[in-house]
Amino acid sequence: MRHERIRDRAQLLDSIVRTYKKARGGKYFPHRVVEQVMPILFPRSRKIGRGAFKTVYRVESPARFVALKVTASKHVRRDRKLYEGIPVGVRNRYFAKIYWYTKYCLLQKYGREVNVPKNVLKRLQERGRRFGLSDVRRDNIRRVEGHFKIVDANPR
Repeated sequence: MRHERIRDRAQLLDSIVRTYKKARGGKYFPHRVVEQVMPILFPRSRKIGRGAFKTVYRVESPARFVALKVTASKHVRRDRKLYEGIPVGVRNRYFAKIYWYTKYCLLQKYGREVNVPKNVLKRLQERGRRFGLSDVRRDNIRRVEGHFKIVDANPR
């Protein structure tokens, strides 16, 4: 399995979140608690950004630029179903590869933020519509290993 050490730590993070939610009796995902625990579990990680539901951290990988997306379990399931719904031969051509997922974490290739040309944006939006994706916009497209790929989208 790729990035096994990161997965072990992500499973530990899952257990911390589960324990915290059970002790507090909360139903919301504790983003602030995760933000405090991340430097301990992943010392060389850094926060890339936060969307409406997910917090994205760059984690140390010797080979690639990978991102650990941390969110509630329903959003991880949604992203997994969306990724697996794209045909296998086309999946990694237009969408950044998802290596694995746990209950609250998802590890994905994550490229550099660059300006996306209009023709590339239009082509990716068209491909996204064909496979049932929405929210394909400049903020959700990165340059991954020399190619423009969608790193985040929503089902239509």
